[in-house]
Amino acid sequence: MAKLVLNNVAFDYDLGCKVARLKYGDVCPEVLSPLADFWNDIVPATFSDIAQLPNLEQRRIGIGALGIDRLISEVNPKLIDRKTLNKSTTWINGEGVLETIEYKDTYELYQVKGEVFSQGLSNSQTMADSFYVKCKDTSTDREYLIWIEPQSVFRTNRDNTWYQRGESHKELNAIECVAWTITTNVPQGNIEKILRQGDCIMIKPKGKFELLASPRHLTQVEYETLIVAES
Repeated sequence: MAKLVLNNVAFDYDLGCKVARLKYGDVCPEVLSPLADFWNDIVPATFSDIAQLPNLEQRRIGIGALGIDRLISEVNPKLIDRKTLNKSTTWINGEGVLETIEYKDTYELYQVKGEVFSQGLSNSQTMADSFYVKCKDTSTDREYLIWIEPQSVFRTNRDNTWYQRGESHKELNAIECVAWTITTNVPQGNIEKILRQGDCIMIKPKGKFELLASPRHLTQVEYETLIVAES
């Protein structure tokens, strides 16, 4: 079967053409010049197409081509929770002066119905609802969507208690979800402070302890009380 390579990743030809059209828009790039004659006839890939791609790298390229705005419009997410934290952080400004900034940091938790990911699948293959938290990058102010595992978030913040399927996800909040996206092998109670620069997380431990054999997720309390600086 013919393949189309995008960003060094091979796609089945027909779907690869649709992802390429989504990625490059109305103008066929020179690198894909063999497609130029029928470029305008190619229907761009949708989120449903991308969600069914067989491997992670293909989906990553597809989601990148789709972009956040189109992704949100196509998956029709439901807002579950919105929380705002009042934060302050300190850095050296352009004049070389130590400066403290006060700001509001808002997080939103959304639910996406499983049917969105299950188009074309049989009833036995229907996927469960998915959840993501929306937040801003602390260094660039760009918005990010981070998919989370609600059961794991729930257990992390409730002493490993399992919840039952159904409406229990409504007990989750956006802060514990974003906290869950950070992992560490420092046990609870042994973190003195956390510094964050973009996606780089620096944890200063305290006291005597043994590192955990497997990383754990941060709790909401740790996220709210231990992060002392962000940039």
